[in-house]
Amino acid sequence: MLIIGSMCLAVVVIIASGAGISVAIPFIGETLQASQSELQWIIDAFNVVLAASLLPAGALGDRFGRKRLMLIGFVIFVAALVWSAATTDTTTLIVMRGIAGAGAALIFPGTLSTITNVIPDESRGKAVAAWAASASLGGTLGSLGAGGLIERYWFGSIFLAMAVVSVVAAIVVTVAVPETSDPADSNLDPIGSVLSIVGIGGLVLGIIEGPVKGWTDTITVAGFVAGIIGLLGFVVWELRTEHPLLDLELFERRGFSTGSVSIFLQFFASFGFFFVATQHLAFVFDYSPFIVAAALLPIGVTIPLGSALAPGLSKRLGRGIVGASGLLLLALGSFMFTLLTTGSNYWAFGTAVLVYGLGFGLAAPPATEAIVESLPAEEQGVASAINDVMRELGGAVGIAIIGSAFSAGYKNEIDNASASFPPGLADTVREAPGIGLGAAAEAGPDAPRIVELVQTSVNSGFGIAMWASASATILGAVYVLIRSPRGGDETPALGSLEATVDDRRE
Repeated sequence: MLIIGSMCLAVVVIIASGAGISVAIPFIGETLQASQSELQWIIDAFNVVLAASLLPAGALGDRFGRKRLMLIGFVIFVAALVWSAATTDTTTLIVMRGIAGAGAALIFPGTLSTITNVIPDESRGKAVAAWAASASLGGTLGSLGAGGLIERYWFGSIFLAMAVVSVVAAIVVTVAVPETSDPADSNLDPIGSVLSIVGIGGLVLGIIEGPVKGWTDTITVAGFVAGIIGLLGFVVWELRTEHPLLDLELFERRGFSTGSVSIFLQFFASFGFFFVATQHLAFVFDYSPFIVAAALLPIGVTIPLGSALAPGLSKRLGRGIVGASGLLLLALGSFMFTLLTTGSNYWAFGTAVLVYGLGFGLAAPPATEAIVESLPAEEQGVASAINDVMRELGGAVGIAIIGSAFSAGYKNEIDNASASFPPGLADTVREAPGIGLGAAAEAGPDAPRIVELVQTSVNSGFGIAMWASASATILGAVYVLIRSPRGGDETPALGSLEATVDDRRE
């Protein structure tokens, strides 16, 4: 139990860090006068680096020891958090978030692979469910903690608080976690690692900057070109190299592919949702930082509920049905958000949050178990890394696409009203909601109209963003339902795990 608890604590720390900054985003934007694309990069710098680094980090953990890599990761992560707390420069904050992502990449793969290498077969399902549920716990604690800290202190206080908690987590890992490794099966692939970083980073750059700079802008086009070349190069290289970072043929296994797609879409939807929902709560409902966090609290109730129900339902109904149902509930929650107006009350928002959280909770455990059980014990480093890669890649792409949909809807509403404002004012307001409200404070008699326009535009952007989320999760649900292996179609590959662990202990 102590091993499971320590791994879950490590996950809580990483997730809480991301959730905390999501709550802080509207207020960071107002404090630093950051544009909408800068706000997206403050979050996505962490997620892009984390997603692109997880596979090589997992291979390093397999080769040199997972516990050792986790502790090195904590050192990097804490250093970046402390530096983030001290800066008031947007560019520096973005860079530090990227460095924190590199530290988190060294931590994450070791959490699930340690569980699957150490926990006996009969207890693994519950351990994996606890591991998945710890993400929602981290999100809840991170959100509430960040809201309370920002309301009393300044946004940098959330980074200092997470640094302290991270130090505690590192101490617990040092004391409680045994060292595990699979050096004979680790595949260090520098070329594949570079190609994955270029591919993911370029793609996200193009998606984020497109609505801001224009889809034909040099930076946007360069990002997409680099992303396409990088990802295609990664696929070609991985298929040809003798020791690939990721064996792409694994995706031919139905459990592996459906689990990966489901996790990608779960975090595509949820990371994108948190990024835009906090802005809706802050700018349309006019909530303070702590109330923004509290308004999202119901999701922390229904995610654990769904995660607790999922294992039993999966045994009775099948993982495909339960996983697809979870994604459909995510889509339903997203649709409910599109019905909100500037005059809606919190109960409409809160009901949608409950549905959304239940869907995520039902979808997560079946997807993770499908990946874990599709691979043998000696490849659990790959299983853990893929689980984390799909989580963070989905989050990075979700923030990019859903955030860009929000930005496009927001800017379109501003542009439609631009003729009625003094020259140059509309250009300032369209940069970001926080900048728009700052301009309203200095606009004299135009202030009420600007505030109303910002709120209407935020609500419009939020609705478009949630349509994008609902569309993606519906398609994912169909894929999971059709593609998931039926009983007996794929033999679980982890049947020999307990014997393998016993051999290692001897």
